[in-house]
Amino acid sequence: MPLTTETAGASNGQNAHSNKQNGDSSRDNLSIVGLGHHYPPYTNALEDIEGYLAKFCDMETPAMKKLLQVNRNTGIKERPNIIARDDPLFNRSEPPTIADLDHIFRTRAVDLVVKACRKAIADWGGTAAGITHTVAASSTSAGSPGYDLLANEKLGIRPEAQRLLLSGIGCAGGLATIRTAATIANDATLRGRPARVLGFVCDVTSTNVRCDLKMLMENPEETKVSMALFSDAAAAFVLCNPRGLEDPERVIYSILDWESGILPGTQKHEQCLLDPLGKKFFFFGKMLAVGKPLPGFRSSMGLDLPNITSNASAPMLSRMLGRNAWQRQDGDKELKATNFDWALHPAGLAVLDKVKENLKLDDGQLRASFDVYESKGNSSCPTVLIVLDRLRRMGEGRDNVVACSFGPGLCIEMIAMKRFQGECWS
Repeated sequence: MPLTTETAGASNGQNAHSNKQNGDSSRDNLSIVGLGHHYPPYTNALEDIEGYLAKFCDMETPAMKKLLQVNRNTGIKERPNIIARDDPLFNRSEPPTIADLDHIFRTRAVDLVVKACRKAIADWGGTAAGITHTVAASSTSAGSPGYDLLANEKLGIRPEAQRLLLSGIGCAGGLATIRTAATIANDATLRGRPARVLGFVCDVTSTNVRCDLKMLMENPEETKVSMALFSDAAAAFVLCNPRGLEDPERVIYSILDWESGILPGTQKHEQCLLDPLGKKFFFFGKMLAVGKPLPGFRSSMGLDLPNITSNASAPMLSRMLGRNAWQRQDGDKELKATNFDWALHPAGLAVLDKVKENLKLDDGQLRASFDVYESKGNSSCPTVLIVLDRLRRMGEGRDNVVACSFGPGLCIEMIAMKRFQGECWS
């Protein structure tokens, strides 16, 4: 399927090439110097989900049998949730209102974000007062001012720090935030200014479970499996340009290049729609009309998503490698997918397996993606950042890393990085 590139070549690959020729490290480029993530305190294991389902639904309907089957076959050990299973708001006869969901995000989710950001700032070794820009994203929050302002205030970010909030990009939000932070940092470099960008993302999907169950009760023939796959989390990073980098020993990953694009004709394969009137829901590309309002975010993933995403990965990687000299040592052949470690967004086990098969990767190259998926599930936007954080703590590996994620559109984000295996890797 042809891919439309949105931001090809918007990188610092040329500088990386000159550094390579001079024998210098990529620390002269854009650097990620801090990473952090935080999961909420409550968890749902396999048996917890089935117990909660039994409280509200007829377990003998086709929809529930399908959901139970998926729940037992995901391979996920537990799913962190921002709400407790016995929370009264999610155990009453009717689902929470859109106002209830918004309040939870602007309080509990913002607290989750602040904890992740503080970890990233501590990892960097700087302070909130030193942050010059913030870039944030979420698929499960709407409203103005954005939740990023609330987080900035709690963190003590200076009021004059520039901020930007991204939306509408779903699970691609983690890497889109890095890409945007890198663009901002490059701009600051051209203007002769330091950039220390705090990026953070958060998604809360557990608050929509009660609405999903209500839908299944009224439409017993439909399938809705998101509650078996998704979890809640927040993740953050600090990215510096050369003028903002005070301690080169703090570099975790150096940004080499990035690509971003859309796959035309694939919008129906992944969506997350907000419908306060509850009149339309989309499941696996099919529009379903329901009778009663069920406010909330409606997410869907098409059955062909693993094939579409895996087929799109190799062409984007080839374009990015083809225009860069940093990838080659003198006289060496052009690098390929198997020469990298991969931080692939774990949208599901089928997606991981299909990308692994198509790109001829081994388990070790995707070890962090499988580890995060099996231990905590898919947390949407934050997941790929959590994978990057996990990867650096899994011992030595390949020098270069490719991070890749997919979101509604379908859109694809890909970033090539050089990693530094110093003390922070222990």
